[in-house]
Amino acid sequence: MQIAICDDNKEFRQELKEYIFAYQKEKRIVVEMFEFASPEALLSCEQVFDLVFLDYQFEKQNGMEAAKVLRQRNFTGGIIFVTSFPEFVYDSFEVQPFRFFVKPIQKEKLWAALDQYLHQHTMLNHIVIVQDGEQLTIDAADILYLEGDGKYCLVRTVQDTYRSSKTLSQVQELLPKHCFYRIHKSYVVNMYSVSAVQGHELLLVNGEKAAIGRSRLKDFKKSYMDFVKNYYVRL
Repeated sequence: MQIAICDDNKEFRQELKEYIFAYQKEKRIVVEMFEFASPEALLSCEQVFDLVFLDYQFEKQNGMEAAKVLRQRNFTGGIIFVTSFPEFVYDSFEVQPFRFFVKPIQKEKLWAALDQYLHQHTMLNHIVIVQDGEQLTIDAADILYLEGDGKYCLVRTVQDTYRSSKTLSQVQELLPKHCFYRIHKSYVVNMYSVSAVQGHELLLVNGEKAAIGRSRLKDFKKSYMDFVKNYYVRL
C-alpha cells in the first residue's frame, strides 16, 4: 500500500509514520510512505497513492484545494484530512474524503480507519477453507507455516491445523509474498512467526522447529535479514 503524508509539521509527520509503521507490523502488510511538507510538493509527485493524509492549513495552497486538484486528476484513492480546524469537515465532503481527523490524531481511531480501508479494498490477505462442510476464513497473520501433504496442504496456526484441498504452491500464491518463504519443498514459513534462526533450523513462536533445505539456506538468510530490516520497527 502506497501512503502519502502531506503536512508542514515535521513532528506530526513523524508521529503519524510511527503509528502506521506499528500498524504495518501488526497486520503483516507492506506499506510504503512518502512525506510532503506542502501541497505543491505532493501534486508534483507522479507516484500513484492508495491513501493520502492531507492537512488543511498551509501557508499558500490549502489542503482542500489540493484535494480538488487530485480529484480532477481522477485520483480514486482515499483522502484522509487531518487538521486543527474541525469546522472544515463540512466543506471537505465536496472531495469525498474517506475520513476526517482532528489533531492530535488518536492511534486507535487511525488503526480502525486503516482496517476499514483495507477491508473495503481487499488488501488484507486471507484464505478460505471448507472443512467438514463449514467455511473458515483464516487471516494470513494467524498462519505460522504451511506443510505439503501430497495433493493437499496443511495450514498451521497457533491454535489449529487445517487441511486445504489446494496444493502447497497454490495456497502460497494466495498469501503475502514479502513474508511467506518456502524453506523446504514441503514447507512454507511465515517469517513473522520466526523467533530465531539456529543453523539449519528455525525456531517458531509456538516452540516448534522447522528445518531449512540446504540448497535454500543462503537465500533464506538473506531474505530473512531483508525482511527484518524492511518490516520490523525499532523504536
